[in-house]
Amino acid sequence: MNRLRDFIYDKSDILVALIIISVAGVIIFSRIDAILAYPETFAKEAAPVVESEEPVQYEYPDPSTAENPEATSGDAIEPGEGEPEMFAVYINYGESLRVIAGKFVDVGLFENTEDFFTAVDAANAGTQIKTGNFIIPSDATPEEVMAIITKPGL
Repeated sequence: MNRLRDFIYDKSDILVALIIISVAGVIIFSRIDAILAYPETFAKEAAPVVESEEPVQYEYPDPSTAENPEATSGDAIEPGEGEPEMFAVYINYGESLRVIAGKFVDVGLFENTEDFFTAVDAANAGTQIKTGNFIIPSDATPEEVMAIITKPGL
């Protein structure tokens, strides 16, 4: 009897571990379909709901007739002396900071990528940059640019 008791005491840890592994294996095996379908389910929940197959067409007012309704399309109204040019920058999901910085340098909002990285560090926005289309005025300061791109885009 002592030999049986000693055997059980000596091997009980291994037995408990094997039982736990067996139970985990049964649970995983029975739920394998749900486990493998999770990324697809998550992507469907995270994706925006599109009601139609056609792309959405937005109608913007004609800038040449915005201030003067009688103006014809040939009468372009020049922007005033103090009006800044507007830049549209689209940030895709998963783009690196280097790619994003290149976009801002290309449109002329930053002199070089180091200036962009400095602004990101100063705003502590390295992980807060959102995806989407951002409309940024040409006279925006680096702080204003960081404030714009850390809010959800269009």
